Amino acid sequence: MAFADEQLEAIIAAGATGVAVFAAGPQGQTELAAGVADLRTGEPVTPSHRFRIASLTKIFVAALVLRLVAEGALELDAPAAPFVEDVTVRQLLNHTSGLDDFVGDLLEFLEPWRRDASHRWELGAREELELVLAKPRLFPPGEGWAYRGANYIALKLVVEAATGGTLRKALRRYVFEPLGLRRTDLVEEPLRGDCARGYLPGDNPIHPGDGPVDFTEFDFPFYRGGGGIVSTPVETARLLRVLLGGEFLPARLREEMLDAVESDWAETDRYGLGIGEISAVLGRERSPCGPAWGHLGFAVGYVAIALSSEDGMRQVVLCANGQPATAPAVEALFDPVGRLLWHLYCGTTETGERPRS
Repeated sequence: MAFADEQLEAIIAAGATGVAVFAAGPQGQTELAAGVADLRTGEPVTPSHRFRIASLTKIFVAALVLRLVAEGALELDAPAAPFVEDVTVRQLLNHTSGLDDFVGDLLEFLEPWRRDASHRWELGAREELELVLAKPRLFPPGEGWAYRGANYIALKLVVEAATGGTLRKALRRYVFEPLGLRRTDLVEEPLRGDCARGYLPGDNPIHPGDGPVDFTEFDFPFYRGGGGIVSTPVETARLLRVLLGGEFLPARLREEMLDAVESDWAETDRYGLGIGEISAVLGRERSPCGPAWGHLGFAVGYVAIALSSEDGMRQVVLCANGQPATAPAVEALFDPVGRLLWHLYCGTTETGERPRS
């Protein structure tokens, strides 16, 4: 594993505090880790640590919504009423609704946390959606594509209305518990307890400090239905395995999930229902064995990337508890991240070539 170890070292050198990776396929399983989970204690990070997985949450929420469709509690092409009357559940899932985010200029929005690390976000999902609906639409529903967290704020409310409970309870009942995901949960409030802590460098624009800044317990509004799940690389890979392997959904709904539209951004080539087709990591390191299905996730202090083959036979999931703050440092991080992910996913040799059969 010399090649993999070199990439892990490069990821830590580029600014990640810790990184954990789990890969699984017909040839077996691989677990890798480097760095620390907590700078205060020096605790080494492991693949069993929990991380914020940010937008990988959308895979879990889409799986839940499709399960509810299978049970007749929701309809994909019905309006997301009473929350967004002219948009369908499908359009929320695949970001073709035209809804814009309520945040606006991100640095201006985050100014209260720059002044006070203990600042608390007071609005709930309904109030956030009101802010979303007060903004002009990016395009008429179904006539464009734009990745926006607002879609999954609305889906949270849709799920809660359909199930009569919280999104967290629905995820536990329909996804986490049936799949045995005991270390996976939706955490919409500041993260505490058993987890790898999330860091940004001291020169970050959100809350600068003299050294690495611990953002684990900051109360940001990004941890709703589109970004709030905390999980491990192993358990995230398990969801992808059963979801794409056809064990979780009826065949027709698995096909609907992968019925993707073109997505005009660096993270995916096409986007289905909560999951995207990926042939390059942030448009940089390209797959030598064709595209995978999965998602990228970015929370403050965390990075998560999950890839799976369409048949569910291969997965690789990477979680890191640290991010760089400058564009050159981001490039220095994601080049070795991409090389490591495709090396494990494709079964490439240390030179980056696929082994001959």
